[in-house]
Amino acid sequence: MVVQKILNNNLLQVKGKDGEEMIAMGKGLRFSYRVGDQLKEEDVEKIYLLKDEKNKRDYIRLLEDAPAEYAEVIQDAVEMANRRMSCTLNEQIFVTLFDHLIYALERLEKGIVLQNRMLWEIRKFYPKEYLVGTEVLEYINRELGVELPEAEAGNIAFHLVNAQISSQENSTSAQNGMLMVKMLKDIFQIIQLYYHYQIDENSINYSRFVIHMQFFLQRLLEDKMLEEDGASIYESVLTEGNAEAKKAAGCVEQIRKYIRNLLGKEISREEQIYLIVHITRMTSR
Repeated sequence: MVVQKILNNNLLQVKGKDGEEMIAMGKGLRFSYRVGDQLKEEDVEKIYLLKDEKNKRDYIRLLEDAPAEYAEVIQDAVEMANRRMSCTLNEQIFVTLFDHLIYALERLEKGIVLQNRMLWEIRKFYPKEYLVGTEVLEYINRELGVELPEAEAGNIAFHLVNAQISSQENSTSAQNGMLMVKMLKDIFQIIQLYYHYQIDENSINYSRFVIHMQFFLQRLLEDKMLEEDGASIYESVLTEGNAEAKKAAGCVEQIRKYIRNLLGKEISREEQIYLIVHITRMTSR
């Protein structure tokens, strides 16, 4: 690998044998190498290979422009977040989360505090991502001796949610992520008002329902709803199903109207059947 550019103390932009540009990480690399040198494999701790050219350019620019005292800690924090998640994330997380965290630190220096109005919902509907966000936040605060607020754990979690939702351009992904959080909140509220009681959020059926809703909303927003003909099954639920299923069908009708009014989209019969099943399970006392 040939060194092309010094990014910071521990990161170099390099070119591999096949001409592919990469980012190499290793302790104190800038003190041992100059542009044009051959980088020894034993000095490299990790290689970052971003396939998308725009992501690669943006990431390199961020590493170059970020304050030296922040860059390496934030880069480690982003890597930590990516490593903690059990699923594959869109590689753009390296750009979007890095950029957000640098900006958060700049705001902190200026005494600017922005509230995360979705913090409660993110913590409630995305506990795994929020836990990772909390770990990353604690790491940054400890390493840099700063006190970024709890709201940033929610912001980090939100970026992790976005990175799972779509491989499209970030603007679309971010819009979908914010809309999904809002819709999860609204639909859960519809269900509680319809049934007139507080649903047990510690139950396994509640957890299953939230997971189902996340995938359902993703399909809805990407126009990939289940389209199998479930009309006959749906009608049998209404005519032959038990009282709980029939009541859940009424609740699904409220959800259907909400989505139609919000998005101008109709839920397929197949999707309605699955909603009835999950709502029936979650609301069974």
